[in-house]
Amino acid sequence: MKAKCIIMSLTAAASAAVVAAENPYGACAHVTRGEPPARTCAMMRIAGMGWVRSDFDWRGIETKKGEWNFANFDRVVAECEAEGVRLLPILGYSVPWAHPAHEHLGAWGEYVRRVVTRYGKRLPVVEVWNEENIPHFWKNPNPTNYVALLRRTYETAKRAEPEVRVAFGGTAGVPLGFIEEVYKLGGAKWFDIMNIHPYSHPGRPEGSMDAQIEKLRGVMAKYGDAKKPLWITEVGWPTHRQGMGQGEVMLAGLKAARPDVKTWRTVYVPARTDAEGDVDDTVRLHLLEVLPSGSSVEVCRSAGLAARLAKGDVDAVVYPFNEDYAADSVDAVCEFVKAGGVLVDLGGMPMWYAWRAAPDGTMRRDDKAKTWDDRRRLRIAETAFWIDKRYPESMSVRPVAASGIKAKSFSATRFFTDRLLKDGDRFVPILSAPTNGIEAVAAAVYKFNSDMKGAVVVSGVMGGGHGTSSEARQAKMVARALGIAFAEGVERFFWYEFRQPDVNPYDPESYFGMVHDNFAPKPAYGAYMTFVAARPAGSVQKGGAWRSADGNEYFPQWTRPDKRQAGMVWTVRAAHDRKVEFSSPNMTFLDVAGARVRPPHEGNVYTLPLSGSPIYFFGGELKKLQ
Repeated sequence: MKAKCIIMSLTAAASAAVVAAENPYGACAHVTRGEPPARTCAMMRIAGMGWVRSDFDWRGIETKKGEWNFANFDRVVAECEAEGVRLLPILGYSVPWAHPAHEHLGAWGEYVRRVVTRYGKRLPVVEVWNEENIPHFWKNPNPTNYVALLRRTYETAKRAEPEVRVAFGGTAGVPLGFIEEVYKLGGAKWFDIMNIHPYSHPGRPEGSMDAQIEKLRGVMAKYGDAKKPLWITEVGWPTHRQGMGQGEVMLAGLKAARPDVKTWRTVYVPARTDAEGDVDDTVRLHLLEVLPSGSSVEVCRSAGLAARLAKGDVDAVVYPFNEDYAADSVDAVCEFVKAGGVLVDLGGMPMWYAWRAAPDGTMRRDDKAKTWDDRRRLRIAETAFWIDKRYPESMSVRPVAASGIKAKSFSATRFFTDRLLKDGDRFVPILSAPTNGIEAVAAAVYKFNSDMKGAVVVSGVMGGGHGTSSEARQAKMVARALGIAFAEGVERFFWYEFRQPDVNPYDPESYFGMVHDNFAPKPAYGAYMTFVAARPAGSVQKGGAWRSADGNEYFPQWTRPDKRQAGMVWTVRAAHDRKVEFSSPNMTFLDVAGARVRPPHEGNVYTLPLSGSPIYFFGGELKKLQ
């Protein structure tokens, strides 16, 4: 209750000054696809958000060719307005009689004209498509085709309502090549707002979001577009169960590899840096949920793996449930498998993206690594549609009868063969299906009985392993992502997403939200509210340095509308106490949940408990980290 009162008092102190300020805060919500607009927007407004982003599906408006029905969208717009929340419509996607849209620009233009004409300034910004740079949203992504659609949208929208602003379709990631090609094609003339989705989960935003934004600014400046506003209309960290959508696959693989083992002594080897330990511990706990009772899981970084395995009390090594791996660990893993140990690598192409320890101990991506050599050492023979045309881009595969897996089917995009095995070795399929005259094996065990005596369990089924967080970590990521975005000059920030469906505990798309399906808040909701209270609409970001030269400490600052100086500070190193000098001896501090922090101090120097959970400060400037 005290934390809530502090947040409310901070908001009230600035409210009179921000009546006319443009609210920079928002979230994505499917209010046009059945989610209740009034309740959603009411909770957004309480948290201090002023925008909701949702799809304005073409097929939901022109339900049949020439038949237009705006009833649902009229209701949604009105309910959002009643709650004081502006709606950012995503214009898309193709309809059956005009597919693909870029080849039917007349029909597309009529859809745009009707939307903009009907709502005018009630929808002050329209976004042109979503993640047009990836096949999931735009088959065969092509900058030329997107520019054609973008231009028609811009010209049509401006004729209908000259004051409407047109936003670039939020890109998946920050695809500099795609964006630069749009600029080369003259695309700068056809949008008012640059728009990106700089996801970095399961990793942290530091060194990713800020670096990508700065590179993007460089591209924009190169084409004379440096002053154009930049929005982030999606970014988030899901809280689903890590990779355990394939829990049955892992158990079936372990059983096939070593049927004599009843409880497993496992070591998880992360690929990316996690100084805070949140991600690594989340994986460890989720592995324990799936493994047989009595099993053990410990986290071991690659630098110490050889010594750990030498003790002889480990049954299996587990790599991340995605396509990353710690390349520095391969020598130790190969010796382990040679001697009879089991490697588990699930979640796409095994050992696809190499990460190595830098001199400072952090893990860095090695894009020059010959990852195929590492796979060959373990006799993993991978394939996919771009390698062998007999394999489709995606297909449904089924568990083999002997696997014991209860799930009926899985969607697979990567596959495996036995072509590298030696005499005595066995290839044991777990998930497979026939296609084009072959048996497409999407999960298998390479069981060795030649010069190697162990086994490798692999699965090309993707999803469920790419980025999970605990709810506590998600709350920290909300604060840190917001802090970085505004320090980098982002004009609007939308979290993905507001309300989560809570459908599948292993599916990240079910757990990105900051509130549950029943609207029960997660810690992330409180963290967003705290940030907005600390940095209300109308705040002005302070110039100058906002992170340390080594990228370990972050301290963005701003001046609030009530003229109070404020900011936040956190570290990506392990938690530690740090003396911090401020411009005043009368500082106030809050944690991400809005609770008071009362650090000791001598005059202007406070001893703050720095960690990955930001601390907000009020009443002066941060002058120096001692």
